[in-house]
Amino acid sequence: MIEQPVPQDYLDDLHAIGVTRLFQPHLSTRERAAGIRRVRQELGRMRTELTLHRDTLSENGADLSADEVKRRAAPLNLLLLLHEQLVDEVGDLERSLSTGKPMPYSFDFGHFIFGDDESGEWFVGGQHQYDDWLRIQQFKQRLDALRQKGQPAREQLIGVRSELEALTAKYEKAQSKIESRKKRIFVLRRIGLLVVLIAASGTVGLYYWNTQRDFSLVALGLTAVCAVLIPIVIANWKDPRTRSARKQRKLEDQILELKQEGAQYRQSYQPLELQIKALEVHYNRMMDNWEAARLVKNRLDSFIEEGQPLRDRVESIRAELEDLRQQRDKFLRKLEKRQKRGAFGRRMILHVMLVLASGAVGFYFQYTGERDYASVMYGWGAFCILLVPLAYIDWKNRDYKLESKLRKIETRMLQLQTEGKQVMKRYHPIELQIKTLIAQYKRTRAGISNSNELPALA
Repeated sequence: MIEQPVPQDYLDDLHAIGVTRLFQPHLSTRERAAGIRRVRQELGRMRTELTLHRDTLSENGADLSADEVKRRAAPLNLLLLLHEQLVDEVGDLERSLSTGKPMPYSFDFGHFIFGDDESGEWFVGGQHQYDDWLRIQQFKQRLDALRQKGQPAREQLIGVRSELEALTAKYEKAQSKIESRKKRIFVLRRIGLLVVLIAASGTVGLYYWNTQRDFSLVALGLTAVCAVLIPIVIANWKDPRTRSARKQRKLEDQILELKQEGAQYRQSYQPLELQIKALEVHYNRMMDNWEAARLVKNRLDSFIEEGQPLRDRVESIRAELEDLRQQRDKFLRKLEKRQKRGAFGRRMILHVMLVLASGAVGFYFQYTGERDYASVMYGWGAFCILLVPLAYIDWKNRDYKLESKLRKIETRMLQLQTEGKQVMKRYHPIELQIKTLIAQYKRTRAGISNSNELPALA
C-alpha cells in the first residue's frame, strides 16, 4: 500500500516549485514568463493532489463526526489556503508584467507546517516559529499534567458540593415545615377538623341510637377518639422534639460533616488549582502573543460586527428599491398603454357600437310588434349614450390616480436612494477595511511575509 504524503511533504513541494524565485530582479523577461508558465502547471498539479488527499480523508472518515473530519483535514486546508495565496501572487506578478507596472514586492513563506491534531490548529512558519511552538507545546503538556493530577480531587470536590447542595435543599424544606408548624393556624386547623368530626360522628351516633345500635356505638367511639386527640395535637404542637425537628438536626449534622470534608478537599486542591490558573493565564498570554493571525481575526470580527447593521440596512434598501422599480415599471406600462394614440377613441367606438346595436335591435323588436323588448333596448341604448361622458371622466380620473401612485413610488425611491447613499458613505470605509483585513488574514494564516521580514505566523 502506498503511503500518503504528510503535510510537510506537500509544503516542501510548494517550496521546490520556486514561486519566490520568479520575483528575483536579475531574471530576464523571457525567463520570467517561462517560469510563470511552469509554476502555474506545478501549482495546478499540487492543487489536484491536495484536493484528492483531502477528499480521500473525508471518504475514509465516513463513520466519524463532521468536527473530527474537519480536524483531520485542517493541515490540508491550510496548505490549500497557502496554495491560493501563491496563485494570487503569481497572478499579480503576471498582471504587473503585462501592464508595464512595477513588479510586486518579493515574499517568502514558512518552511515548516506544525499544529495539534486534537484541536485542529495548524500553522505555517519558519524555524524560529517552529521552535516557539515546540516550547509552547511543552508548556501545554506540563499544564495538562497538572490538570490530570488535580482531576481526582476536583471531581471529589464537585461531588461534595453537589451533595451539599442537595442536603441544603432538604434542610430548607424541613425548615419551612417547622416554621409552618410553629404558626397558630397550624394547630387551629387540626383542632377545627377534629371538632367537625366530633360533631358529625356524635350527631350520627345519636340519630341511629334507637335503630342501629352497633353503627351508633361506632360513631360515638369515633367521637371519643377525636376528643382524646385534641389534647394530643396541642401537646405535639408545643413539643419541639417532632419528627421534622429530628430530621432537621440530622441534616444539620450531615451538612456540617460535608462542609468539613469539602474544606479538607479544598485545602488539598487549592494550591494545585492556583498553580493551574497561573499556568493557564501564562499559556493564554503566550498563545495571544504568538498567534498573529488571531489578532487580525479579532480586528476583522470587530469590523464585521460593526458593519453588519449597515450591511443589513443596505440589503433591505436594495430589496425595497427592486420591489418599487417593478411597481413603477408596471404603472409606466399602464400609462403608456392608456396614452397611446387612439386608445380612448377605441373605447368610444365601443360605446357607439353598443348604442347602434341596441337601437337596431330595438327597431327590430318594434317592427315585429314586441314593443316591451323594443323599449328595453332603446333604454339600453340611451344608457350607453349617457356612459360616454362618464367614461371620459373615468378615463381622466384613472390617469390621475396612476400618475399619483407613480409619483409616490418615485418619491419613495428617491428617499431610499438618498438614505442608501448616506448608509453607503458610512459602510464603504468599513467594507474596504474588511476586505483588507480578509486579505491580510489569509496571507498571515498561510505564513506569507515580505522577504525582508520573518515569515508571519499563522
